Amino acid sequence: MVRAEFYRPGVSVLGMKRLADLTIEDLTGSPVWRFEGGSGEDAAVDAEPRDFLSQLDDEIFLAATEFTLPDSSRHLGFCFPVDDAGIDYLQPVIVTPTAHVRFWFDEAIAPEALSAQWNALGRREEEIFPIRFRCRVPVDGRTVAGVIPHIETPASVSPAYRNAPEFAGELLDRPRREDGSRTGRRPSRLRRSIESRAEIPEKRTAPRHRVEMMVEFDDGGSRVRGVTREVSRSGMFVRSSRLPNGGPAVNLTVHLPGGREILLKGRVVPSSAPADPAQSSGFGLRLTEKPDEYDDFLSRLK
Repeated sequence: MVRAEFYRPGVSVLGMKRLADLTIEDLTGSPVWRFEGGSGEDAAVDAEPRDFLSQLDDEIFLAATEFTLPDSSRHLGFCFPVDDAGIDYLQPVIVTPTAHVRFWFDEAIAPEALSAQWNALGRREEEIFPIRFRCRVPVDGRTVAGVIPHIETPASVSPAYRNAPEFAGELLDRPRREDGSRTGRRPSRLRRSIESRAEIPEKRTAPRHRVEMMVEFDDGGSRVRGVTREVSRSGMFVRSSRLPNGGPAVNLTVHLPGGREILLKGRVVPSSAPADPAQSSGFGLRLTEKPDEYDDFLSRLK
């Protein structure tokens, strides 16, 4: 369970509530919610009084998102729009009066569970996809929008998120360097401290690499080891038998090939993994601080 300061069943603590309990009314009243910690059914969020987001934000936010089914019916839900490198980063969810309908799962999902989702929408699966979505909250002045063609899990992860052609004029193209190549590097914390926050940062492509490296993090005073499943400039997924329980912020030591070690700082990404940390298969981490050596290492990966 999440610690008491995050959530207690039936009690609103410091204005927070469970992510699983978000309603259409919540998203209508506050289009932005800040992720406070936890995982699975016990992930906690708090309403945030703002109407825009930025890639320079150190915290993790979800935002109200409109979904349109093939029959043109519209539904409200949310996604995590700051990093739209893939559906596993966006984690889009349609909110219905009876259930949250998800399109990304951290592990294989049982057919009966999927059927229950489609029943909440009152449709068969073949009547649901492809789904168009558009986030109501801009990220650095741009609209995050696209198409969800099907359910995704780590076993099938691919560039499932695609820019919808009808939204192409609203999406900023990634900047190009002078040599014509695309940019994709997120400013480090040092760069952010000297750059104006009024500037619109680069649009990240965040290509992911399947790389296994040992990592270590603190868990209640003990040191826990894990192994990376995939890494990118903006984050990574760590396979571990336990989740960090010190809150959403994590200090992670990565053992690079050749015996080098680097320290990364990030925030645990909300997950549909089991709420019991002992049953966890791992966790996603969105990086907030990293040394240049980390980006240099990724640049050498093919």
